[in-house]
Amino acid sequence: MYRNFVNLCITVFILVKVLGCSGISTLADKGIKKSLYSKGFLALIETAKSNYQNGSFDKALSILKGMKDQDLLPSERSMRRNLQGVVLFSKGNYEQAVYNFELALVTSRLDGYLDAQIYLNLASTYFKMGLYEKGFSSIKMVRYETFNKRELKNYQNLHYKLAKEVGDEKEALFSLTSFLDEKKSVRDLTSNPHFEYLKKIFFNLSRTERVRFLERFAEKKNFSVGYLAYLQVEKLFYQGNLDEAKDLTSWLKRKFEENVELVELVQSFTNKIDNNDGEIDPYSVGIVLPLSGAKAIFGNRALEGVDSGFRDFLKRNGSSEKPLKIFVEDSKGSGVVGSFRVEKLAKKNKVSVIIGGLFSDEAEKEYLAAKKRGIFFISLSQVYLPKEQKDHLLLEIPGSVESQVNKLFAEDMIKKFGSKVAIIYPESTRGKAYIDEFWRRSQLKGVNVNGIASFQKGLSDYRDPVMNLLGLKFKRERQEELEILSEIHSLERNTSARRIQTLKPQIDFDWVFVPALPREALQIVPAFNYYDAFRLNIIGGPSWRSHSLAKEASDIGKLFFIGEDVQPVAHDFSQRFLDRYRRKPKLVEMRSYDAFKILEALLNSNFSNRNQLESLIREKAFLSGLTGNWSLREGVWFKEMITLRLKKGKVERVPILESQGGETPLSANNKEPRGV
Repeated sequence: MYRNFVNLCITVFILVKVLGCSGISTLADKGIKKSLYSKGFLALIETAKSNYQNGSFDKALSILKGMKDQDLLPSERSMRRNLQGVVLFSKGNYEQAVYNFELALVTSRLDGYLDAQIYLNLASTYFKMGLYEKGFSSIKMVRYETFNKRELKNYQNLHYKLAKEVGDEKEALFSLTSFLDEKKSVRDLTSNPHFEYLKKIFFNLSRTERVRFLERFAEKKNFSVGYLAYLQVEKLFYQGNLDEAKDLTSWLKRKFEENVELVELVQSFTNKIDNNDGEIDPYSVGIVLPLSGAKAIFGNRALEGVDSGFRDFLKRNGSSEKPLKIFVEDSKGSGVVGSFRVEKLAKKNKVSVIIGGLFSDEAEKEYLAAKKRGIFFISLSQVYLPKEQKDHLLLEIPGSVESQVNKLFAEDMIKKFGSKVAIIYPESTRGKAYIDEFWRRSQLKGVNVNGIASFQKGLSDYRDPVMNLLGLKFKRERQEELEILSEIHSLERNTSARRIQTLKPQIDFDWVFVPALPREALQIVPAFNYYDAFRLNIIGGPSWRSHSLAKEASDIGKLFFIGEDVQPVAHDFSQRFLDRYRRKPKLVEMRSYDAFKILEALLNSNFSNRNQLESLIREKAFLSGLTGNWSLREGVWFKEMITLRLKKGKVERVPILESQGGETPLSANNKEPRGV
């Protein structure tokens, strides 16, 4: 009950273990102006604090109530009342706590630090009571100049929360900007649960108000302000206000010249403004696939999928005044070669769209090359870059990591599977992309992450990470339980079962996400049963649409995965493909066909340079293909994913309400997840 509150309120001082749960604080010793207090009074206060810290609330109150106001100096009366309010708050007596804090304020003005703490405690108590207007009025009276760094953070957090509750967006913007001032990189900032709200309220300001805000906070070299200014540059650019965008980039370079990441972002965008208005051919399309080497068999299959899409396009459109031109390049299975091919297609053929990235290691480099040239890149595999490095010029046909994790934490999923989650992920670029987004989205949705474990690629035995997640590797922490169970098991007789371990697994999560490849999952999933963790809900990614995994599913557990809704269209597409190529298509061909279908949405639009193409893509905000729909949110393309189950060798749809979900009203879990 108190965990949510502790995130929203203030904690300061010496009694941190106790007061950290209550959200209010007594005074730190360093803040006391000893000239305003007698030695005898301070000794009694320390005794009351000691009792409070030990949980003896009634003893603490008895000492405090034993002091008489007529015997105390003005500041002493305030300190006594403040501590009395803290104790009453901890006992759940909020009305009496408020009464004491208000009495404390009558004589607190001589001690600025004490006065600020009392107002802060009063605001915290009002917040706890749900009296947000009164809390907001109280927090505005706080003279925070007296606070140390930690106290200031707590003040800013509470100020932001109260401002948000009462609908004062400007105050919320100022306090949240100050609260986030320790963020020094794009990843740290954008992964914070509050960032989306910060961005929203910034862009709710008028243009003049935004300028004033940026000027006010830029002097403090606040990174979040610099990044908001960069986002404003992007907005101006895509609105066609190039001169204003250039002025703002110059201001950014001058104000944040010491921040390397911001300078690089700004320089990259400056180059885009200066060079990205080159002409392109709207009907010129590039295809980059591995057509030689070990991966050629897959590249040729993907090419047939594109060819099938092109044939259907010709059937629907017939002859055109501006015929579609397709240029095919061989990546040779190399991301480096693929990126060179992208450069060639941009310079020589002036392509507007490229289909490529059949494998993820190629996709990343090819996309970055396309992004630099202002080309829309349709990737046939996932791109394992941090979310902040992606933008509207990338669409991932299988569904991005962001799309999958967004579905995992959709409201319907949480209702069906539960709000306590765990994850086992590979130690790789791919795994890092998943864990970063999993953690970010869980914080945004207020979902409890109770377990995290990782595994190295290429293992022959995956039992260790599963033991880690189930709490079976931490025998020292569970020593007492281990000794009791060992004694019980030693008395067992005539048992026919082979005991794998003495301790029972700790399963304090409702489901576990395992973004592993099928061959890895075939070894990871059975390890749960091996350690007596039966019938867990285990969820994977799109690669789990696998015959080998489906065949074993009934024996190894309840397996689900986040995937694409291909069933409604698979039959018709398969029949046409079979008639043309004398063989049945698989997922590679279907995704390649889908990529071509996506680019059709751009072919009938009017654009003649890369700036216009980018504006066109951003304005569309929605694209529809064979295997699903994509919407542009948070600056990237999210695919609508569905929940599927592997059962008896087949893939079946899970009968739950499919939606992207909204905010999930669940409280965050503040404890460290097991396995970290």
